[in-house]
Amino acid sequence: MCNAWNHPPECRCGWGGDGHAGKRPVGSDYNQWVPPLDLSRESFTRPNASCPVCGAIVFFYKSPEGGRVFFDELGPPWPKHPCTNSTSIPAKLPAPKLSLQEDRSSWEDQGWRPVQLRYDSEIDKFFSRLNVIKDGVETNLYLRKSSLTRYGKRISIQAHLPAHIREIREDVFELSMLDSFARPVEMSCFGNLALARDREPTPVRKSGKKRVKQLPPAPKTQKFTLKRKRRSGSRRG
Repeated sequence: MCNAWNHPPECRCGWGGDGHAGKRPVGSDYNQWVPPLDLSRESFTRPNASCPVCGAIVFFYKSPEGGRVFFDELGPPWPKHPCTNSTSIPAKLPAPKLSLQEDRSSWEDQGWRPVQLRYDSEIDKFFSRLNVIKDGVETNLYLRKSSLTRYGKRISIQAHLPAHIREIREDVFELSMLDSFARPVEMSCFGNLALARDREPTPVRKSGKKRVKQLPPAPKTQKFTLKRKRRSGSRRG
């Protein structure tokens, strides 16, 4: 990965000057010069822009649904930079700040590690399978289907969404991610389906005898009417 400093002539990182293959055209917008996230550890620890208000180095992220957010750290609890909002335009990162040196983030100290989401698939009425790449290895995690519903809508699992994972105990994980609108979401996941069913039990229907619906008693007026008909019939006979 290029460190955006002392570029080789063939560099295509987009930060090169005249004569570099990755030079951006004059008048291009911020989408062309803000380095995108590639879901590597460096993307989560190396800021890609600066605040247009205070000049602090920040992480700028644009979600698939158009959400634009400035973060002080790109990891749980996803702290937003206070100077900006969804209409702010990111400023370029000062050249001296572009180096291979990275500051250790607080989320790393809390045990979080980047994870690449791939897709989810339904197992049954209550559980789903989440396919991810963790520590360079493709693996499956298991979770309740209801965990994938937030803000009144099902979360769309997409490969380019920022996400982190940490292991609480053996085969028990916490997943923290940004949804397609750049909103933080956390959920519990498990290394195997049996453990998921044990830790996240499904509702059990109560067993018992069915109550028989009783018909209401006949009105008294009906009984009197029947008696009168019988009496009148006996008289006629």
